[in-house]
Amino acid sequence: MEENNCNYICSVGFQKSCDIYMKTNIDNRIFELSTEKIIYVKTDIIYTFSKIINHIPNNFVLVTGDSDYTIPNDIFPNVQKFIEFIENKKIKKWYVQNCIYKHDKIINLPIGLDYHTLYNNDNFWWGPKMSPVDQEKELITIKNTTKPFYERIPLIYSNCHFQMNTKFGGDRIDALQNIPKHLLYLENERINRINTWTKQIDYAFVLSPYGNGLDCHRTWEAIILGCIPIVKTSQIDSLYIDLPVLIVNNWSEVTEELLNNTIISFKDKTFNFKKMTLQYWMDLMKQNN
Repeated sequence: MEENNCNYICSVGFQKSCDIYMKTNIDNRIFELSTEKIIYVKTDIIYTFSKIINHIPNNFVLVTGDSDYTIPNDIFPNVQKFIEFIENKKIKKWYVQNCIYKHDKIINLPIGLDYHTLYNNDNFWWGPKMSPVDQEKELITIKNTTKPFYERIPLIYSNCHFQMNTKFGGDRIDALQNIPKHLLYLENERINRINTWTKQIDYAFVLSPYGNGLDCHRTWEAIILGCIPIVKTSQIDSLYIDLPVLIVNNWSEVTEELLNNTIISFKDKTFNFKKMTLQYWMDLMKQNN
């Protein structure tokens, strides 16, 4: 069973839940829409899509992601082209990943979990090839064994140091250089994903610097596993509203006092974990349509 059959948020799940989705080419069905639809356009081809938008007969809700590109900087030749696109009356709302521009029509969309890597690869170091639903079952099995974060080791689990050459790898270097070493549990060697999940649930926090884009799958895994991800502030902070995420302005702010105060503060807070589900976001999109 595929990503749209999963409970939790994931990029490909959003894609496969929309009425029409386009990854590499424009789907000609959009020129024949008789009713308003939810249309998914992969970030990589959104500028191409912007050139044909006026030929679509009906208004629509647009969903964009499945890419590490930053919108608009990596996609549109200039801000004016981007503004012309987002202000087109055909677009009712735009749910978009890794977007750094604020507009009334734009709603930041999380990248969620990565089920597609193991689904599409036979020999990947994360583990054996597995369907998205089976991967989620593994995740839930581990989740169901966890203690609440305030009963765990009050340190920060980290395995991001095994991949430092990402687009935003400088943020990872900055984090590891500025966070006191005694507050970090650093994995000694790269281990497969199920063992990573099993180990990180011993810790209250997970270090989650920027990934290949501003958003990172690690953040969403951590929340599901009952950890508190620590992220550096960015233009996508709105994603974390009502979720147990510690946002810092600079990595040097991370101290033992901050960790302890966060545990105390978050222990009594009520969070909206429905935001972690695919259904929550699809319902929002349908309400806008």
